[in-house]
Amino acid sequence: MSLPEPKSRRIHELDLLRGFFIVVIILDHLQFWPSPLQYLTGQGKLWVSAAEGFFLISGLLIGYLRIYKAWDVPLRVISKKLAWRALLLYAWCVGITFAVVGLTVLLPGNDGLLPKLPDSAQLASLPTYLWSVVSTQYASDWIYFLRLYAIMLLITPVFIWLIRKGWWYVALMLSLGTYTASLAFGINEGAMQWQILFFGAAFIGWRLEIILAWLRSHQRLRKGLVVGLITVTLSTMVTSYFFVHGWGIVESPSTSISRDAYVSIRANVDPLFSNNPMVPLRIGLAFIWFFGLLALFHVSKRPLLRWLGWLLILFGQQSLSIYCLQAIVLTIFLSFVSVTSSFWLNGLVGVLVVISIWAIMRISFVQKLLPK
Repeated sequence: MSLPEPKSRRIHELDLLRGFFIVVIILDHLQFWPSPLQYLTGQGKLWVSAAEGFFLISGLLIGYLRIYKAWDVPLRVISKKLAWRALLLYAWCVGITFAVVGLTVLLPGNDGLLPKLPDSAQLASLPTYLWSVVSTQYASDWIYFLRLYAIMLLITPVFIWLIRKGWWYVALMLSLGTYTASLAFGINEGAMQWQILFFGAAFIGWRLEIILAWLRSHQRLRKGLVVGLITVTLSTMVTSYFFVHGWGIVESPSTSISRDAYVSIRANVDPLFSNNPMVPLRIGLAFIWFFGLLALFHVSKRPLLRWLGWLLILFGQQSLSIYCLQAIVLTIFLSFVSVTSSFWLNGLVGVLVVISIWAIMRISFVQKLLPK
């Protein structure tokens, strides 16, 4: 199979988009609502969340960097790097989970905003609790992505081997089969469902340069696709926001939809976009929103770099470090500060928290400590 020669260039749109996802995740974890920022994040309750986007971009980069650009690198070399990184992320997941639980118990706390603690069965005894964390049966909600990512990295060498053998269809069938089995048999393992986002995006990342080259040679189709993706993404985001946060509109005397009709529609629509389990329509929409936002960030790259590059590029290029840092910072912050009743003050607090994490991340000691 002939592949285009790898080019040494950084895709800034991906850095910007990943930085945006991290900002949204921080604000959703903060939960200072109501706030003007809720129109940016949807409070993490829309049909698709930033978590899916973060996972998709990780898979896309694995496919692009570890399969396409590293095509001639021996698989054992790649496997060792991926295994070591998986071990590192596992260690950080366990360590931060212990830290978050400890801080939650020791500090004054705000039970309504902090991540849930282990259940009673996991706290039956000290050895049981320790094992539940070490085995990752319990991982703090704010650091759960590290558990999923570590599992994906351990499986990735098999995916790469199948791709290199020319058995890409086997890799995709195994991914689809794993996802289907988790739904059919009610297996409560998030990795079995989230992996279809990761490896689906990894497959696209492997073919990314070929896809981009084809689009560059079909300019009219490319422009139409960009406009279409952005339009569908923004329109479905607005629709999602209405069906999740539309109570104020529905209860307004001037609205044309009754409360009963709204409740009835929600009862039928909400399950179609469930994330527990991760249903097919949510997965499909996650891909659409991801590439729609990527297209939007592509056409808006220059103003984004000019006005928000200082924040989004740092967050995007050091996303895992930021992800680890926010779990600790937010636990401490929310143990002493409560959400206010002011719409604008909550928004100001959200902005200040994001900027504070950015400032902490610029400290050289912190950069060296946290995983890249």
